[in-house]
Amino acid sequence: MLLAVREGHVDPRLLSSAIGLCRRLEADLEIQVISGNLLLPDEMEAFQAALREAGVPFSLDVKASLRRRDLVSYANAHENIAALVIDSREGWEALALDRSSDPWKHLACPLVTAASPEKKNA
Repeated sequence: MLLAVREGHVDPRLLSSAIGLCRRLEADLEIQVISGNLLLPDEMEAFQAALREAGVPFSLDVKASLRRRDLVSYANAHENIAALVIDSREGWEALALDRSSDPWKHLACPLVTAASPEKKNA
């Protein structure tokens, strides 16, 4: 399972969905956090503790930037990724230089959007 988290968009529903999916699929979790200053958002500390408590193996990588197509390429290149979990499709559009393209349609695994409804358009 691959979880992509953007700084400022760390939603508890997103994190609990990722844990729930990992438990149901008996999957490890790869987390990619986008943070402009390369520092882990405070909310991620509690999330890591929740993962440890739930017994979900995970790895975490912080990146200054990450494009939609980078996530799609990464997920497609790693056959062990059962799904890609993000907060919302709409939230990633603002990060795209080419807004006319839709890299998500090339994703070989399911795309799970898990933010609360009021945060999906943020």
